[in-house]
Amino acid sequence: MPPSALPELFSWDVTSPNVGRAGPGGVSDDEQRAVGALREALLREAPGARGEVWSVHLGAGMQAGYVADGLVATARRDRRSRVIVENPL
Repeated sequence: MPPSALPELFSWDVTSPNVGRAGPGGVSDDEQRAVGALREALLREAPGARGEVWSVHLGAGMQAGYVADGLVATARRDRRSRVIVENPL
């Protein structure tokens, strides 16, 4: 499949403030859905949790899995239990 025909995907991941514990994550074909899922996940995490949404595509050959194309948004959960999207691009 030519690169222009590849579907645009968005990967989101949360980093927990608790050492040794990875947070939730997922992939969507819709940017706003990915940002919404990140916000929802951060609401279930402790204050200090952070997350990112990346534009990604499926790798091929030796790059099996998702390959990051660029950062779309970053977010964090603040101490007042509100999620702040810091960098919606």
